[in-house]
Amino acid sequence: MILPWLEPEKIALDRAVAENRLGHAPMLLGSPGVGKRALADWLVQRLLCLDPRDGEACGNCRSCELIEGATHPDRFELGLLEDKSEILVDQVREFIASLSLTPSVGETRVGLISPADRLNRNAANALLKTLEEPSGNVWLVLVVDAERRLPPTVLSRCQRRYVAVPDRAAALEWLADRHGDRSPEQCAMALSLADGAPLLADAWLGEAGLEQGLAVRDALAGVMRGKADESALIAEWQQAPEVIWPWLARWTERWLKSVLAGPDDALAGAPLPGAERDALDRLQACWERALDGARLAGGPIRHDWMLRAWLADWRRIGGVSVR
Repeated sequence: MILPWLEPEKIALDRAVAENRLGHAPMLLGSPGVGKRALADWLVQRLLCLDPRDGEACGNCRSCELIEGATHPDRFELGLLEDKSEILVDQVREFIASLSLTPSVGETRVGLISPADRLNRNAANALLKTLEEPSGNVWLVLVVDAERRLPPTVLSRCQRRYVAVPDRAAALEWLADRHGDRSPEQCAMALSLADGAPLLADAWLGEAGLEQGLAVRDALAGVMRGKADESALIAEWQQAPEVIWPWLARWTERWLKSVLAGPDDALAGAPLPGAERDALDRLQACWERALDGARLAGGPIRHDWMLRAWLADWRRIGGVSVR
């Protein structure tokens, strides 16, 4: 996927590589959906390419061919296992052992860690020595959504590079080109709800995710008004907790900001509680618990129980001076 807003970042990274100014552990930070992973994949190929040209991997050398076929023996990746919400220490140890092998193609080995902010404490500690004293021509490229989740000991050993959300007009133009069946208003709504992150908005527009998100908003408004079948909502929502919890967190944050900073177009017509301390505290608590639900979405827990308790608290917000 060509992401035009990443061109300045690619140019800067290429210049840093060419001038030997790129640290051995570049960390790409930014909001989910701005293209950090795409940029990381580009950088990994650029580092491994045997004949880079004009700031790009050549695409033709043996290394580029192996990357294209996802069989490069000197490219290693560390990420979440299918049934886990954290990267575990045993994964890190295996990853480090792989990086210590002799290169098979060229002279460089590259390890990609994504999402690096999911390293648990023991895993992060196991990575420290490699971050501080990498062996030979070893590079580590880390992709991070939430910098706050990483310990300072990891952050201090990486070269942090922030990937910003693109200009809104440019992002909307890109979305319009990809989704000709969508109205400008739908593209704008998706981008707004994604906090300016085009790839997140793109996913919602292409998979009816926007409609699902708006349905969650309308359901929450109904609960707040006392006009919703909560049992039916729980039965539906528990089928896809990895989708529902992030939407609950996103909408709760929007409600909270609307109370504190003024109306939000995405909540037009929805009831808002007053700015009493009790309502604000409940909104804050619901937001934090929704974030916890999103973090635990892949775990073996009773999401129906969590959702029932969450909706009960949300219903109580509706009893506090809704306007």
